Amino acid sequence: MEEQFNTAELNEMKEQISLLRRKLEKETIVNEKLIRTSMRDKLKAVKRRSYILCAIVLISCPVWTTPIFNFHSPWFIGVTIAFLLIAVVYEIYCNQLLSTQNYITGSLVDEARKLNRYKQLSRQWHWFSIPFLCIWLPWFVYEATSMGGFFVKNILIGGLIGGTIGGIIGWHIYKKGQNAVNEVIDQIEELTEEKE
Repeated sequence: MEEQFNTAELNEMKEQISLLRRKLEKETIVNEKLIRTSMRDKLKAVKRRSYILCAIVLISCPVWTTPIFNFHSPWFIGVTIAFLLIAVVYEIYCNQLLSTQNYITGSLVDEARKLNRYKQLSRQWHWFSIPFLCIWLPWFVYEATSMGGFFVKNILIGGLIGGTIGGIIGWHIYKKGQNAVNEVIDQIEELTEEKE
């Protein structure tokens, strides 16, 4: 009798353990889907900010051809617009690596490689843009001062304030995007470690 009772009790415990395992497996699947959705949403935010900046830059290109900037030489305006267009094309190219479609069902290892490539390309942009700006800023000052007159002081002060504010905002957006990408890479590493 006691042996039969132990067998029934043992079978009941096995069923409970089996039920608990099924619940834990479902919870793991749900948690993984939530994490993947979170990663996708973070990258969508990075892409959205990037495309907004690209739109602002594209809108600013025609502004350089208005009479407000007629004191600049055509070469200066052309080089400035060319730089802005190169920046937009490069940003769009980099954003192609931030495909958000594969995060729910795709291979996270491949996505981590793409994200690391995106970070590398973002850093490489500074090797071009910072030296360019080191040449462009003195050229801007030269162009503004060669005009002479009352407006020189106003143009230089406005350029200094605008450049400082733009630089701070740009650096903040860059760091925010890099931090989001780093968080996603960390989440991918955690998920892949759990699976192993």
